[in-house]
Amino acid sequence: MRQIFLAIVLIVAPVAAFKGLELYANNAPAKTADLGDLSSFKTIIADVQALVSKGDLSAAARRITDYETAWDQAETAIRPLNPNGWNNIDAASDAALKALRQSAPSADKVNKTLAALTAVLNNPAQPAQ
Repeated sequence: MRQIFLAIVLIVAPVAAFKGLELYANNAPAKTADLGDLSSFKTIIADVQALVSKGDLSAAARRITDYETAWDQAETAIRPLNPNGWNNIDAASDAALKALRQSAPSADKVNKTLAALTAVLNNPAQPAQ
């Protein structure tokens, strides 16, 4: 009887330990390389959103050029830190730039692309929706 009990313990204990480790690993937040301080980019996008909310799309288009310039200048420093995160932000940036630079930009579309860009700047691991 002892041998059966010992055999059960020797089987159940490692299985339980590995299962617990697996559950912990699957629920742990995914670690991605940090892209550094993105606050200057977030500030510019907040400025652009404020201009759009006032209905001044031409000023918003000019201000987003500041963002584009800063983002392009920072590429060589930021991109190697997390290429996937950088690509997610860059794709959301391109969508916002395109929306604002249309010949007749739609405030609704611009707001959506800016909101998506803000979300990706806050969480670069998630691609823009």
